[in-house]
Amino acid sequence: MDHEFTHGAQLTQLQPLLYTGDFLDSVNTGLVLYGVDGRILDVNSAAETLLGASAKDLAGKSSAELCWNGYEDGTAFPADQHPVEVALRTGEVNSDVVMGIDIPDRRRRWLSIDTWPIILEGQLRGVVSAFDDVTLRLQQYHSLALLTNVNRLVMSASDESASLQQLCGALVEHGRYALAYVAYPSGHDSRGVDITHSAGKVDYLFDGMVSWSGDEAIGLGPTGTALRTGTTQVTRDFAHAAGFEPWRARAATFGLGSSVAIPFAPGERLALLAVYDSHAFTFDEATVAGLEEIVREVEFGIVHVRVLEQLSAALRGTIAVLARITESRDPYTAGHQLHVGSLAAAISMRLGLDAGEVELIRLSGEVHDIGKTAIPAEILTKPGRLSPLEYELVKRHAQIGADILAGAALPWPIAEVALQHHERLDGSGYPNALRAGDIILPARIIAVADVVEAMTQHRPYRAGLGIERALAEVEGASGTRFDADAVSACVSVFEEGYTLPA
Repeated sequence: MDHEFTHGAQLTQLQPLLYTGDFLDSVNTGLVLYGVDGRILDVNSAAETLLGASAKDLAGKSSAELCWNGYEDGTAFPADQHPVEVALRTGEVNSDVVMGIDIPDRRRRWLSIDTWPIILEGQLRGVVSAFDDVTLRLQQYHSLALLTNVNRLVMSASDESASLQQLCGALVEHGRYALAYVAYPSGHDSRGVDITHSAGKVDYLFDGMVSWSGDEAIGLGPTGTALRTGTTQVTRDFAHAAGFEPWRARAATFGLGSSVAIPFAPGERLALLAVYDSHAFTFDEATVAGLEEIVREVEFGIVHVRVLEQLSAALRGTIAVLARITESRDPYTAGHQLHVGSLAAAISMRLGLDAGEVELIRLSGEVHDIGKTAIPAEILTKPGRLSPLEYELVKRHAQIGADILAGAALPWPIAEVALQHHERLDGSGYPNALRAGDIILPARIIAVADVVEAMTQHRPYRAGLGIERALAEVEGASGTRFDADAVSACVSVFEEGYTLPA
């Protein structure tokens, strides 16, 4: 009776602060009046709707007794950190705290909460808590953030398998989901499912946990049904969903509450993306639509990757043919271009260039001497010193090679490297006597790799001079004829164990 009397007395004192006629019942912001003991005295109509309970049911409850499920980042919070408790303890305003709540209709809402202490006659008498439903806003924000991250992965993807693994990782890291995986039907005979990529609570998964057969229990769950029907399957509440019995206990053990299974076709093969959350009723229509949009982006990205892979394969095939044509004219330099490309790639990686640049420099090295196909074979294989005229003919291979490669419409910098790989920083090179800033970096790298490789190999007019002599040659001209950074990187890769074929 004492508690009831105290509760009633507080309500009589403080209720005028909450109500002015019916005005506060007409606003969409939820308002809750707490007494100094931290228990609910009264609420307006919006609060009843947002909290999923009547004023009668809410009366007398503390903030901790409501079904709060944690902060926006997924972390739990101590009861004494609830904004109401903090305001009562400190007497200070607490603003813009976003918290999730599981209301009785089993939907999760996110509320932005502001609290104000009530001071009467110099004493703290209670707290007013105001909150707005920001669920849709947060869903839109997280969907956009997730889609942005996935788009970034898609546009930078160069490998299909890596793209799918990165998708799973992004869903867990940026989407804050508990588990994500990609699965494929293993075949028409076994009706099994192969899970190929995953992130998050991957220990939940095990071989043979699902099937896409409609004749067995493990094929009637969300994954099997989605693969069999080609339609998205949403399981809103693992604890009560029909057809989820084979996994119910395991899901509870791993703290999983709901999932969505979205079929898609990366290429010509049917696949499935499954996303799990720790809470029930996570995957409403808006969330599912956002995830389906992400899947469409990934499908586009994989097509993009496959086109790039096909173009890359065609480019490598073209480069290989051109390299063989060159070597057929000059058997003494067989393998020279391949070795130069390999060494140039090692130098490029040491310089910190990205993988795409490194690969193009490698390919540039593999055809940098293509212009020698236009030089008479007897000059290329001559055992003695070349005459001035013969040397002038050999020098033409740089321009001829650039013209051949430019005509083949190969990507930058392949043709430019063929043209510039004999240029030197001090202007002493050919064919255009370019100086430092006019020579592109890939050509400066190839120039160092070209000299080092050539000096180590046997030629008709001399024996191989060895790697020490070759490195000493480029070090002696570092910063004058050869790029200093490229020389330093070249020396470093050999010190770290790089070797050229004999």
